[in-house]
Amino acid sequence: MEKLKFRFVNSNLDSGFRQNDKYILMTILKTSWPFIVLAVLAFTVHLAFLSYPAQVVFDEVHFGKFVAAYSTGQYYFDIHPPLGKLMIAGFAKLAGLNPVFDFEHIGEQAPANFFFILRFLPAFFGGLFVLAFSWLAYLISRNKTAALLAGFLILLDNAFLVQSKFILVDIFMLFFEVLCFCFFFLWQRQKSFSAKWWNYLILTAIFFGLTISIKWTGLATIGIIGVVLLAKIFSEKLANYLSPQNYLLPERPATIHKDKFAAIWKKTFRWLKLKEALIGLPIILIFGFFIYALPFILHFQLLSHSGTGDAFMSQQFQQELKYGSQNYEKPLTFWQKFSELNKTMFTANANLTAKHPFGSRWYAWPLDHKAVYYWNSDAPQSSAKIYLVGNPIIWWLSAVLTLFLIIRLLSKKGRKETEPIFYILILAYLASLLPFILVKRVAFLYHYLPPATFAVLLFSLWLNKLWRTDKIFVSFLITLAVIAFVLLAPFSYGLSLPPAMNNFELRLIQFFN
Repeated sequence: MEKLKFRFVNSNLDSGFRQNDKYILMTILKTSWPFIVLAVLAFTVHLAFLSYPAQVVFDEVHFGKFVAAYSTGQYYFDIHPPLGKLMIAGFAKLAGLNPVFDFEHIGEQAPANFFFILRFLPAFFGGLFVLAFSWLAYLISRNKTAALLAGFLILLDNAFLVQSKFILVDIFMLFFEVLCFCFFFLWQRQKSFSAKWWNYLILTAIFFGLTISIKWTGLATIGIIGVVLLAKIFSEKLANYLSPQNYLLPERPATIHKDKFAAIWKKTFRWLKLKEALIGLPIILIFGFFIYALPFILHFQLLSHSGTGDAFMSQQFQQELKYGSQNYEKPLTFWQKFSELNKTMFTANANLTAKHPFGSRWYAWPLDHKAVYYWNSDAPQSSAKIYLVGNPIIWWLSAVLTLFLIIRLLSKKGRKETEPIFYILILAYLASLLPFILVKRVAFLYHYLPPATFAVLLFSLWLNKLWRTDKIFVSFLITLAVIAFVLLAPFSYGLSLPPAMNNFELRLIQFFN
C-alpha cells in the first residue's frame, strides 16, 4: 500500500511538473513569438536561392580565389585581413568541399552545390546579423517593440541581403561589430569591477578584435567606444544612461552638509569613470590586437607555397615560400611576417588608384546612389540581373532623420531634449562615414553599410516613439518598406523577368544612378 501511495504521489508531482513546463513554454511562446517569426524570416530570406546563380558574381572573382588558395597552399595577397576568407574556407573543408576553382571572371559557371557551400556561411551570418541587430536595439532602448522594428527594418534592406548572399566577407564584420556593441552596453551596465564587469569587458575586446580581423573599416568601433567612455567622465546624463546602478547617490551621513556631500560624490563619481576608461580601453586594445593576430598564424601555415601574392612581399619572404624556411639560417619569425604583411596591406590600400564605373563617393551613399552592378544573364525571353542597392524607404528616411537630429544638436534646447543614446548613435554614424572623406581609392555603395547600421537604429528608435501615439502612420511606413523590398527583390536574387517587367525594374534601378 505504501508503494502504491508513493507512486500515486509521484504521479501527481510529475503531472504538476508537466503542467508547469507546458505553462512556461506557452508563456515563452506568447512573449517571444514575434522574435521567432523574425528569426525564421531572417534565415529564409538570406538562405533562399543560395546556389543561384551557379556562376561567379562580382567580387567572388577575388574572394573565391582567396578561399581556394587555402586548399592549394599557394600564397595570395589581399588588402584585407584573412579571418573572413579563413572562415569560408574552414566551412568548405568541414562540408567536404575542395574549393579549387579559378574564379577567372564574372559569369564563370560551376556546379550549384559548389556555390551553395561557399555562400552558405555568409548567408547564415546574414540571418544571425538580423537577430544580433534586434538584440542591440533592445539593449539600447530596453524596449521589445524597438527591437522588433529594428530587426524587421534591417531584414527588409536589400543591400544587406545582397552583400551577405555571396562569397564576400562584409557581413562577418557587421555581425561582429554589432555584437561588440552589444557586449559594450552590457559591460557598462555591470557594477564596476565586478566579475560580470570583467567578463563583458573581455567579450567586448574579443568581438572588437574579430571585427577588425575582417576589414580595417571596423577600427571605427574602438574610436566610438573610446569617445563614449571619455564623454561619460564629464556627462552625468550619459553615465546614468549607460550604467545607472553604478552611480546612484548613496545615503548622505547626517554629519556632512548636503552641498559638501554632493561635491565629494561628484569627485568620486568622476574618478570612478576615469578609472573605468583607463583600465577598459587598454584591455580592449590589447585583447583585440591578440585576437587580430591569431588568424595570421593559420594564414601563414596554410599558405606555405609560392603563389600569385609573392610579388607583393620581400625577397626573403618570397624565397621562403619557394624553397622553405629551412634553407635559411635565420628564417623569418611570425612577427616579422605579420609586420611585413600588415605594412604591405596598408601601403596597397593607400596606393589604390583604379577607377570603377560603379564607384561612388561617401556623400552620395545616404541617398542610395549609386547601385552596383553585380551580375547579369540575358536570355531571349527573359533577363536576370543582380544589383546592390539599399531599400530606398529605409535609407532615405533614416538619412533624413539622422540629418535632422544632427542639426537639432546645434541648438541648446535640442541638446537638452536629446537622449544620450541618440548622441551615441549619431557619433557612431559619423565615425563610420566621415573617414571616407580622406579615402582617395575607389569606394562603393556597400561601404555605407556600417554607417547605415546606426542610421537604421536611429530610425527604429524614432519609429518606436511614434508607435506609442500613431500606430497607423508607422504601419504605413513599414508597409512602404515591404513594398520597396519586394519590388527590388528580383535584383537582389537575380530572378528572371519577362521583358516588360524587366524594363520596369531597370527604370527603378536607373533612378538610383
